Amino acid sequence: MSRRPSNPFWPALVLACAIPSAVAAQGGRSGETAVVLDALSVEGTFTATPTYRVPELYSGTKTVTPRRDVPQQIDVLPHEVLIDTAATRVERALDYVPGVGKQNDFGAQNLALYSVRGFATQDIFQNGFNIARGYNGAPDTQNVQSIEVLKGPAGALYGRSDPGGTVNILTKQPVARPFVEMGTLFGSFGTARTTVDAGGALSEDGNVLYRFNGVLARQDSFRDFVDGDRVLLAPVVSWQVTPDTKITFETQYLRNRQTFDRGTVAVNNRLGLVPRSRFFGEPGDDSVSESALLQVRLEHAFNTDWQLRVAGHLNTGSLIGLQTGVTGILDDGRTLLREFRRHDFTWGVAIGQAELVGRFETGPFAHTLLLGLEHERYNSTENLLRSTPRLDPFAIDLFNPVYGQAKPPFTRRYSASKNVGNTALYLQDQIALSPEWKLLIGNRTDFYNQTFRDKVANERTEQDRTGFSPRAGLVYQPLSFLALYGNVAASFRPNTGFDSASRPFAPETGFAYEVGTKVDLFDGLSVTAAAFHIEKENVLTTDPADFFFQIAAGAVRSQGFDVSLVGQVTPEFRVIGGYAFIDAAVTRDEVLRVGSPLLNIPRHSGSLLGIYEVRAGDWKGFGIGGGVRAVGSRLGDSGNERFRLPGYVLTDALAYYRYENLRFGINVDNIFDETYYERSYNSFWVGVGEPRRVTVSMTAGF
Repeated sequence: MSRRPSNPFWPALVLACAIPSAVAAQGGRSGETAVVLDALSVEGTFTATPTYRVPELYSGTKTVTPRRDVPQQIDVLPHEVLIDTAATRVERALDYVPGVGKQNDFGAQNLALYSVRGFATQDIFQNGFNIARGYNGAPDTQNVQSIEVLKGPAGALYGRSDPGGTVNILTKQPVARPFVEMGTLFGSFGTARTTVDAGGALSEDGNVLYRFNGVLARQDSFRDFVDGDRVLLAPVVSWQVTPDTKITFETQYLRNRQTFDRGTVAVNNRLGLVPRSRFFGEPGDDSVSESALLQVRLEHAFNTDWQLRVAGHLNTGSLIGLQTGVTGILDDGRTLLREFRRHDFTWGVAIGQAELVGRFETGPFAHTLLLGLEHERYNSTENLLRSTPRLDPFAIDLFNPVYGQAKPPFTRRYSASKNVGNTALYLQDQIALSPEWKLLIGNRTDFYNQTFRDKVANERTEQDRTGFSPRAGLVYQPLSFLALYGNVAASFRPNTGFDSASRPFAPETGFAYEVGTKVDLFDGLSVTAAAFHIEKENVLTTDPADFFFQIAAGAVRSQGFDVSLVGQVTPEFRVIGGYAFIDAAVTRDEVLRVGSPLLNIPRHSGSLLGIYEVRAGDWKGFGIGGGVRAVGSRLGDSGNERFRLPGYVLTDALAYYRYENLRFGINVDNIFDETYYERSYNSFWVGVGEPRRVTVSMTAGF
């Protein structure tokens, strides 16, 4: 749902707020502060030896905290993983996070839905701000410094959300040393990509710094008639106003054109009847998404113990284009009925936050206190024109498709707008009870208002909700390299729309608990193992009295365990990956069978990527490695338990050579050219995985 903002956003900007630029000063005089994003950022590919070691985290507490001190499983994808895997989209990099799976991606048009620990989520943040409001294009990795995946509820810090997990993307920040990196990438299916990453000082005294990232890319596909292109511009400027005060302006423009493609079709629950390249839309069914983002951040240190962080976030965008999607199949087993659509979505969001971080002691206890205030305004409009397959089938033959038919008339119209206002207060205290025991407690209270209007039916609903998202966690560290932890947390998410009686839906609520252990091994290898149980209620489901409407009557739960590892086995050998066992099922529903599995959730999945780089001698800078990605069988249609997506195992390989300011790389994904299916919405919309892909890249630094 989306629309350009009609309400003024100035209240949110005036409120301002803190973001992942948290001040992390631990000692020294006033002004000796370290900003989180700056501390995590790198100058470029050639400034340091590649490493996956991640000793400190931001997203789990909004303060710089050692990994072992956070009572929650948080998986981190450092910048080097994106380089090693030649990942141009965040989604590709997430393949190496255990328990994260692929969900609906709206025909490859926008931010994809992911599942984390069994629950689909679109809670994707950038520097602490939600960028999943509206239909932003899938995030590009060019200006990404690292990706942190929080497992379990994160509402105590980030507000209304799903209890499975949250993804927070941290972007590259300005650096003092001047540098320029130019990159080019070519690959299978006509892929071509040019990038630039540059930074340095804009003033003689070094107080004004900049960073600029840009992308021009061609996004062809192995799918017939499917292609696209992309432009990304992401400049950042920071100004050290005084030794104690810093302000940062970060902008991003993303334009993405992509052919709408819902994938292949299963006939009588059977896949593979046609080539994986076959396309069932219409050539020229393109959509264009454009979004513009501005983040302004202010950090001020009153002294070494108290810091104020203030920031604002503006994001506007649109998604306009055509779609042709399969809606059914005739009894002959080959004639597909299709619906033709035109969509026009626009949106605007403004978020302001203010956070105060303080460190103090009460007797023997040391505290790190976070006080936060957030205000959000979001407006969207969605216009959709549709044909009627029953009257105008717009049919195509599964085995002998003929394209270019006359387009059917639009006979149905959907038009709706949504206006959201949300104000939140949150508090968190990290308490060091002793050198071995650490306690974390917190809560966020959201005051939510939503007005939803169906313009065609001339129906309007309004809802006001108050949601509480508490959390508590405890860490015990009997040894310097070992931590045992447990946590409990709740989540809250309002549902959009109304039921057959024109009443707003009750909000989704979630509850979760987790126990786990964190171990640091060798020269920087972190291993985390956790067992979890999550419940979610008031999940929208079809109203059995009227299938055109929904009711908030469902309940689901997910339980299991996951193991993740990231870091250095030796200085030369780095690894990332893990394994997840997830048992996710319906526990109450008016339509679905109790006990039925959740869509696209495998019970077993895992991945492992390992890279060895020579550090000395004639072969210094040469790296070689490979990865394995395995996903088990999954339910492919919520209304049809007989249809399942088969499991798959994919093997990847890579090699590169770094010499001074040059890097040459080659990646081969899906070496054995396996046919597999990544995701599905139902048996008519099944996402086909890529065949073998070869990518060659080169980066030069100046």
